[in-house]
Amino acid sequence: MGRAAFIPAPPAPKGGPRLRALGCRLWDADGAMRIDFDMAGGSALLGHSQPVVESAIADGAPAAGVVEAALADLLPGSCAVRFCAEESQALPAAIDAARRATGRRRAAVWDAGVGPFGGVDDLAAIVVDPLGAEPHDLAAVRRAADAAGAVLIFDEGVSSFRVHENGAQGLGGVSPDLAVFGSALANGRSIGAVCGRSDLIFALDPEDLPAPSTPSLAAAGATLKLLAVDPVAPRLRVLGAELQAEIARLAELAGADGLFTLDGDPSLPTPLFARPQIEGLWLRGMAGRGFVVVGPHALSAAHGEPEVAALIAAYAALLPTFVEEGRRLGPTRRADFAFDIRPEGHA
Repeated sequence: MGRAAFIPAPPAPKGGPRLRALGCRLWDADGAMRIDFDMAGGSALLGHSQPVVESAIADGAPAAGVVEAALADLLPGSCAVRFCAEESQALPAAIDAARRATGRRRAAVWDAGVGPFGGVDDLAAIVVDPLGAEPHDLAAVRRAADAAGAVLIFDEGVSSFRVHENGAQGLGGVSPDLAVFGSALANGRSIGAVCGRSDLIFALDPEDLPAPSTPSLAAAGATLKLLAVDPVAPRLRVLGAELQAEIARLAELAGADGLFTLDGDPSLPTPLFARPQIEGLWLRGMAGRGFVVVGPHALSAAHGEPEVAALIAAYAALLPTFVEEGRRLGPTRRADFAFDIRPEGHA
């Protein structure tokens, strides 16, 4: 057994009706349709049951080397790739490879305002979630890793190819030593990948990287092929920017801009609330209007102007209720606000 500390994935729910899913829509057992803005935690990047992906799964998986090359071709520079069965296996394996390569033990998580959380002694790796990070933040963490002689690892499980057609590496112009990816590579099916410098990929323990299932590898091959010829990131940026701008305008008109904002990367606009009670109103209101929302609005290739317009209309109806609830709750303290918190990702 390899030395990486695996993080087990949560068990799949048992019982209850299975939803039918197509594009960005879900149907329950009674046939009621809902517009999905969760999209399997953002991993169904091309939409549920994408025909090309489903056809590839039926045909069987290509050779792993072919799919590895397809992923490498989408990333800046020259890199090596290894797949594994689960996203949760990729990051521990990458950190363990950094430990082998550097002879050190500690791994630190980067905070843009603080630096490496956890200290810098005996530092083997610095891990950063690039989602929403500014280019100067990524440049700073690159300098810090170089100065410490540590391996810089991007956790692209969420950002993946939704923020840029070449991943967050393309958006910020900063290349990590290793990057890990997850189920977005296979349009929502379970898979993980470690990509980066060939010497670090060589340092991976094969026992830390069990092979992905045949359906997942086939889905990844088809997803990566589609992303190569028709990147979704540019469209998601436009749709998300339109959504954020219009919601900001409506919130200001309603007087709700002190209670709510739609923040974050345009491909994954994230609702932030001044009070948990207002978030509860939002969840109930969106569910009652036929939307699936959990946290960030995970836009996908299956979303378009009609779905975004429907979401905007739902916000227009809900924003006045936020104001009423805010009046009932009374003045808010700065400590109540979640506006400065950048989400680390969602399941």
